[in-house]
Amino acid sequence: MHIVYGDTINDVIMKILEKVLTEGTCLSTRNGDALTIYDASLILHNPRSRHLSLLGRKNNIFSTFAEAMWVLAGDNRIEPYLKFFLPRAPKYSDDGVVWRAAYGERLYAHGQLEHVINQFKKDGIFTRRAVLSLYMPDRDTDESLKNVYNLQNSVDIPCNNLIHFFVTPDKKLNIKIIQRSGDLIFGISNINIFEFSLLQEIVVSVLQNEVDSEIKVGYLHQSVTNLHIYKKRIEQAKNIYNNKEKQQTKILNNDEIKFPNSLPRIKSLFIDIVEFFNTIITESHNKERIPEEVNILEGIFEKYCVEKEKNLLWGYAEAVLSYIHQEKFNQPIVIKDDFSDDFNLSISSNYFNKTNEGNI
Repeated sequence: MHIVYGDTINDVIMKILEKVLTEGTCLSTRNGDALTIYDASLILHNPRSRHLSLLGRKNNIFSTFAEAMWVLAGDNRIEPYLKFFLPRAPKYSDDGVVWRAAYGERLYAHGQLEHVINQFKKDGIFTRRAVLSLYMPDRDTDESLKNVYNLQNSVDIPCNNLIHFFVTPDKKLNIKIIQRSGDLIFGISNINIFEFSLLQEIVVSVLQNEVDSEIKVGYLHQSVTNLHIYKKRIEQAKNIYNNKEKQQTKILNNDEIKFPNSLPRIKSLFIDIVEFFNTIITESHNKERIPEEVNILEGIFEKYCVEKEKNLLWGYAEAVLSYIHQEKFNQPIVIKDDFSDDFNLSISSNYFNKTNEGNI
């Protein structure tokens, strides 16, 4: 068993990275050899400090923001949105059209996320029943694959299986994610902690509005049975670790984040954002329309009565829009609002931000 605690995502990832590199065992897997540890718990004390900016990681923070919004919109389609940000997305699809096990679609399936909120309403804030399942036997067993999808096997079986939300006596809502298998480089560090901490904040926001205004964000616990780094990424992992004295692991985020006032409206906001970005990605237009597109995005936030000033959610949307403009028109990444240093660092130093020299 391996347990690491940290105040920021950079802190947590550096600590678990050290454990994999120093204590891991090389095992053969269906995707190639991987350096592996078992039963790892990653506990992030400040889930809002989720903006990865490790020297040598070379992650695309803009695709992280974009994928998380796609998840929270309940989407599962690959084209055009997801593939624009994750060109390798079709590789993880059975049919090249959807991610069969997309987390977003499953969060809302069978009214699961609404059910989580209802448990706190019915049982009180200390309910033990606020769980949702990303692994679904009616979709993911061999029998279900054959009967439902006419598949003998699937490349898309959910790695994250169960999510439990619970409030402790200090009135903090914590989230525990049970993950059967986790790629430290491309999965856990790149998207999982980000998307699930954002989901945690959504649940907190709804509970504050509908159950108890004193509920606050607690910790995030990512519990991973098989945590690994694939052999082809070992040198990159070593490079990240060897730069440990240069890594920024203590910068906390103190921004605010604001959502619409109900779960259905939150989902609708993300749907509108994703569809708007879909339009920009697919339509032929020129850079003269950039100011108009910024205004349209602002209008989406206004539609749902969500302030954009000093709102981290607006920061994510603004960053994704700016990234699209960079990729389509070679425009610089511009974030006009003022945010915490950890968010700013994740943008300004990012490997995929073409504005910056010596980016990470």
